[in-house]
Amino acid sequence: MKADLTRNTFDPLKHFTRVLMQQGRVQLDSDWNEQAAILWHYLQTLAADLIGPAGGPGGSGFSLDKLPITGDFRIGLGRYYVGGILCEADVESVAITVPSTGSNDVQVDQWTLDGKPFQPDQLVEVFDDVEQPFATPGFNPTVAQITNVNQANGKLTLKPVSAVDISKGINPSLRRVITYLTQPDYPGAEKLTPITGNRAGYLVYLDVWERHITFIEDDSIREVALGGPDTASRAKIVWQVKIAKGVAQNTTKPCDNFNFDDKTFLSNLFGPNHGRLKAMAKQKSTPANPCIIPPDANYHGPENQLYRVEIHKPGSAWISSNSTGPAPAPSSATDKAAKANAATFKWSRENGSVAFPIVGPVSTADGTTTITLANLGRDDRFGLAEGEWVEIQDDDYVLRNQAKNLLQVQAIDRGALQITLTGTADAGVGTDQSKHPLLRRWEQKQGDPAEGGLTLGADGAALIQESADMWLSLEDGVQIQFQPAAKGKTNQYRTGDYWLIPARTATADVEWPTETVKDNQGNTVTSPLAKPPQGIAHHYAPLGVLTVGNNGEITIAGDTQNSCRKQFNLQAGHP
Repeated sequence: MKADLTRNTFDPLKHFTRVLMQQGRVQLDSDWNEQAAILWHYLQTLAADLIGPAGGPGGSGFSLDKLPITGDFRIGLGRYYVGGILCEADVESVAITVPSTGSNDVQVDQWTLDGKPFQPDQLVEVFDDVEQPFATPGFNPTVAQITNVNQANGKLTLKPVSAVDISKGINPSLRRVITYLTQPDYPGAEKLTPITGNRAGYLVYLDVWERHITFIEDDSIREVALGGPDTASRAKIVWQVKIAKGVAQNTTKPCDNFNFDDKTFLSNLFGPNHGRLKAMAKQKSTPANPCIIPPDANYHGPENQLYRVEIHKPGSAWISSNSTGPAPAPSSATDKAAKANAATFKWSRENGSVAFPIVGPVSTADGTTTITLANLGRDDRFGLAEGEWVEIQDDDYVLRNQAKNLLQVQAIDRGALQITLTGTADAGVGTDQSKHPLLRRWEQKQGDPAEGGLTLGADGAALIQESADMWLSLEDGVQIQFQPAAKGKTNQYRTGDYWLIPARTATADVEWPTETVKDNQGNTVTSPLAKPPQGIAHHYAPLGVLTVGNNGEITIAGDTQNSCRKQFNLQAGHP
């Protein structure tokens, strides 16, 4: 969660059941966020214990169905649970009428559904919207394609629809069809192309995770009666239907044994080697006055901070003490290649929460990028300064988990609310206002390696260096250490994985778990523990297996309910 938080205090191993408010006490965001996390943990665990790793009520929720077009398939409306998390595929509907018998035109009483206007080539479903079992639909649901739109008259031309006699219906209605290529939270889904080979096909699976939403991504969060200040933010469950190529070894139950073409597919999703981090800020003495930072304290920042260390570019480390063979000479061709392919990270002293809505065009010229922002921050702490690194993002960028080059602030025009960045922005990011573009600030800087300084990669983020005894310095005494994998293993870092490090002026230290042991000489030594990433937590569930013919025709393996989906019956006597 890239929110302006003090810290994240929820720990499931403590088994707390609730947060109790006491009279006359200071209220903190962390207490109430922990209460929400406790409740969410209990509900998710209960659902997973009752349902299992994945499952849904009997019906068509997240079923895979053929369409009257090629190269795409339908995602059935309904509910499905993955890791105890409720996923909902739902759409709005609108009442319709037919101007004349046998006509392919339908009249709609509103032009926008699910926040989008009707457009040619969109797939919709004509159905009788009645509450069962009190009423029986007068006609069967039929999928049709919009061929023409007449917004002035509220008419849609569909193909085909004339075969449906909607006059027999009680409440004839129309709704959008969710398909693999048009699903709401997965823009730019991989195209379905023909695959040759015996039993070769695609495994279709759900990827479920939680996305942080601020007023920049959804302005309705703000209360206009208060003048539109930024208050609380939100968390949203994102489900994405994805595909993976492979070969089904079992024709009757293809999901039970599916061999993936990409041998690293499963390890990237579930593998244990996604990196571990240590953090510390040593101090030589305990401050007698909590308002005064001792001169020998390692954390000597002027403010309490929540540092965020986040993986930017995925891959393996640039330098690892677990690697075999001699290290390449600096600036050698081998070293340059290693830097170009290495994983990188970025960090923020404000948990990555310093972001600015982009309100003007993103223009590039002469190797620079100019952007118009809604504001430049409420003060210096939450503002921008020359030399800082920023990231251009929008909805598509986040949902596709991209990691483009970071750009550096070159100049700021405070009167025009414009900034000039060194480097050329990606043409496909930040230019569409409907996708809520924003600029996010990061704090990494090039440093002296001999002093633990960072080495920046070509993308503007810091190169990951793994070592059991080398510490990397962020600022004000805060240090981190990426741990090498076990012998013979390699850490594969994933874009978006992150660690949070609270730093406090009262103790001149960071809050990080430690352990105390005796060394070989019998001395007591306290050192920080290595922690895996705190998120983003992804949950996965298979949905089905399909094949694609040379003509784009899709064949879905298994029965009509798809062999990968697990279902439970909610009818009385059938748990």
